[in-house]
Amino acid sequence: MILYCDFNPKIVREFNLKDEAENLIETSKIYPSGHGIYMSLFAKKLGIDSEVFMLKGNKRGREIAMSLSQLGIDVNFTGLKDENVEEVLIKSKDSKKVYRTEDPRITMEDRSDILNSFERSLYNKKIVVIPKIDLKSLDDNIYEKLVKICYQNKVKVAVNPRNLDEMEKINPYILMFDKKDIEKDKKINYTGEVIEYNKKFIESGTKIVFVNSKRATIISTEEKNYRAYINKDKLENKILTEKFDTGLSLSGLAIAIDREYDFITSIKLAISCGVWENFVDKDKIEMSAIKKIMNSVEVEEIS
Repeated sequence: MILYCDFNPKIVREFNLKDEAENLIETSKIYPSGHGIYMSLFAKKLGIDSEVFMLKGNKRGREIAMSLSQLGIDVNFTGLKDENVEEVLIKSKDSKKVYRTEDPRITMEDRSDILNSFERSLYNKKIVVIPKIDLKSLDDNIYEKLVKICYQNKVKVAVNPRNLDEMEKINPYILMFDKKDIEKDKKINYTGEVIEYNKKFIESGTKIVFVNSKRATIISTEEKNYRAYINKDKLENKILTEKFDTGLSLSGLAIAIDREYDFITSIKLAISCGVWENFVDKDKIEMSAIKKIMNSVEVEEIS
């Protein structure tokens, strides 16, 4: 079983205007959102059951948890004294406006409860996925504490961090990030530079490092390095892969580990989940569509 973490879940109220001049609402919907929630809902569309560990506020927290339950997602949570985020999205033909409440405040008592509840949620889990934590009141050291708890409970953990500088001392089982995350200070032009950058994580104990970009993904392990990319000649729709979603790529990799796929197949699934939005309509996403994309993924060992 996969456990997706969401440390800043929100409830979204979306309104689509029929006539902006008269402010007439044509359609509306309410749904839960957040990095971990999105990953879990994506996995559900592929026929994979998972659980979400979330920080649950009062009224909005109950609404988020109930919405997930109605969508077939099991929830583990720790209660917060403050409220979760509420976001109002107003869309028209030519514009989009977003309004949101402030992030919840995290007390010292909340911090302790988060770690205790997180550890309890690890029962019967094969892998934990920790996406970027966008809750400002949680410091970067939360990653180290969560990863340590996973290792103590012999559960694999995959991380997409908000601060790569912290990862060298944390050593998650899987580390995945975007190439642009390492280009803040220096432009990376060559594959060899990415591999060299990955070495420090591998040498400090991380088993697998994925570095994603629109053109290709570089994968480093203790023994080998790989380059994975979409071979457009094998696709019916030969459009450019302008979008790569690292969160969904990590979700796909977690699915592969949960299902115990071999390493190359796992890479192909991770890449396909990252790029699917370039090729498939959102309402048509399912495992059969992902498998078609997987057939176009090339994985090459870098000597």
